[in-house]
Amino acid sequence: MNKIIVLLTLHFFSLPMFSQDSNNLIDKTTENKTLDFSKVFIGEKFKTDDRTQESQRTEPIGFFGDSYQRFYIHFISVVQNTNNPLEYFVFGKTKLKDNISTFQGIIQIKEIEELIRHEYPEFTHGKINGTYSFYEDTKKNGSGKFEGIFHSYWLIDEENEVEYDAMMIGADGYSNNMFNGYWISYKTGKEYQCNWGDYRIPESGDLDMGAGEFFPNDQYMNKGWQTYLDQFGDPDKPETQKAREVENAKWW
Repeated sequence: MNKIIVLLTLHFFSLPMFSQDSNNLIDKTTENKTLDFSKVFIGEKFKTDDRTQESQRTEPIGFFGDSYQRFYIHFISVVQNTNNPLEYFVFGKTKLKDNISTFQGIIQIKEIEELIRHEYPEFTHGKINGTYSFYEDTKKNGSGKFEGIFHSYWLIDEENEVEYDAMMIGADGYSNNMFNGYWISYKTGKEYQCNWGDYRIPESGDLDMGAGEFFPNDQYMNKGWQTYLDQFGDPDKPETQKAREVENAKWW
């Protein structure tokens, strides 16, 4: 719990990766606490600034431990608690190397903020901040729990529903659903930093060498990042085709 408090302190008083936070933030937790933010975490598709078409949601990118081993996570179900609308029940799977685990747990929203932005004034934009606790199956060897903080961006669309805010997705440094925390072993109590996010990863040190977008450091290619990089190569090359097959494979 003390570690989460420290993370929250660092989170709320540090500069964000994405510049939209440079606009004014207004606390709207009380007014908006009944809104359902589940689509921000789990919607399969979203709309960008071109509202006529939907784009397929990308999978998060993440790392595990000091060596920045690539880490995968997929939310299968996110359901708002009807008795506590700021709480969400989460079920999903994680993958580390060849080990796939199921987990369940809670996302707890602590703050709901509205962003005063000059871009796209026809929409209400905002940011949610909170904590998460995810628990792997205790019967499985090498299992543990995930704890930390997160922030996500949302907007209210033309149908007055909350959706994932992808309006600025083409901007340099864009990110969303940034989860920053630790995996803690049930057996030993040992902690490993484990962070993930959409398009960027929070506090990723020298793993991320990109300016406008995520670009993994060559130093960590053998930690699961080679196919991530190769997928952006020449589409006629076999290694690019193979990498895209790997990256697009449904593992959950």
